[in-house]
Amino acid sequence: MPKIGLRIIKSSAAVFLCFVIYLIRGDGIPFYSAIAAVLCMQPYVSNSRKVAFNRIIGTFIGGIAGMLIMMAEKSFIPPQAPILKYLLISATIIPLIYITVLAKKTSASYITCVVFMSITVSHGLDANPYFFALNRIIDTLIGIFVSLGVNAFHLPRRKNAQLLFVSDLDGTLTDSNGKISSYTRFKLNQLLQKGAMITVASARSSSSIEPILSGISFSLPIITMNGAALYDLKKKTYLYSKNIPYSVATEVLGIFEKYGLNCFVHTIINDVLHIYYGDFTNAAEEKFYHAHKLRPLKNYIYSPLPKERDVVYIMAVDRLEMIQRLYKDILNLGCADRVNAVYYADQYNEGYYFLEIYSVEASKENAVLELKKRYALERVAAFGDDESDAAMIDQADYGYAVANAANRLKETAPHIIGSQDSDAVVKTIEKLYHSRKLERQNPQ
Repeated sequence: MPKIGLRIIKSSAAVFLCFVIYLIRGDGIPFYSAIAAVLCMQPYVSNSRKVAFNRIIGTFIGGIAGMLIMMAEKSFIPPQAPILKYLLISATIIPLIYITVLAKKTSASYITCVVFMSITVSHGLDANPYFFALNRIIDTLIGIFVSLGVNAFHLPRRKNAQLLFVSDLDGTLTDSNGKISSYTRFKLNQLLQKGAMITVASARSSSSIEPILSGISFSLPIITMNGAALYDLKKKTYLYSKNIPYSVATEVLGIFEKYGLNCFVHTIINDVLHIYYGDFTNAAEEKFYHAHKLRPLKNYIYSPLPKERDVVYIMAVDRLEMIQRLYKDILNLGCADRVNAVYYADQYNEGYYFLEIYSVEASKENAVLELKKRYALERVAAFGDDESDAAMIDQADYGYAVANAANRLKETAPHIIGSQDSDAVVKTIEKLYHSRKLERQNPQ
């Protein structure tokens, strides 16, 4: 069974405070305060502020409208014709909701109608319309402000604000379906709101990372393309990139020309990835192109690399035999000491492999050091699942491999946590962030 969450407890506390205020105040109907308190309670404090503001607007719109309808009812509708009263109330719902649409506050529609009907339907026939409407507005506002105050209240807890958390994305932070679970998403936002310094490191480009991380409010740049660049998700800008110089890139591209093969040459121009390519030479690369060509923040260009254009990385996909031949030839180039080349299986096309070539200065561990320096952070906790994460984990003060990690990584990682489907990464981050005894765990 799921445990009782903090939001449930806070909702109960807010309702109780509404009753206490009613007892002290000695007036009003606490039911409306309690309802408003429950409706305004949100998982995140920032959301609560937004919801509270919208509900305050809705309260005043509904309250004023209720006051006017009560006055009209007393003046023009005889008590023996209740159907006319209910017809008027029902018809007024239309302009009330429409007003919230015009004001672009559609989330306030519900509370607008609740306050309006609490005044027009529940009032006593002998009630002063001004006094009654004012009390309903006050009742609702009490509930809104109590909810906001309770949600913003936190017991003091230790925060390791100088600890940088870096997690690999695929196979580590994401589950086996390639998605970030609702629990991990909620906990990440909660920790980020508290000031935790969290980011991700991935082989993916920014355009393929963004949809996965949508809705998570990262304040730090993310590490993309295996550490070749730092990308700011909010500003949509590259803050840092380690490029292959044009002269080195042309030497590497000469290998592909020798075999008559195509490759995808990635560059960054005005914060957009420009990918230069030629004629396709196998079905896998054509399939890759069609799967990625329409993604935002990417621009595929059928053209050779322009002169003097530095390169972020070069990527090719082919059969294993050809990939290994390319890899060997690249290692024999005169510029081999200025690039890193890696190849790995294409999980979507059996028998095909990817080959990626980066600057020798581009790596996840170097990007982590850059972040640590830029934000004056003291220590690093790193999480991964692949051998490519080994150097990043080894360099960190606290290194973790998930249970589904490659065996060679688990052999070298200082700590093994739960699998990618157990939300183990975010649980470990939360534990470390609030830990009172934070001692270095990785041998250096």
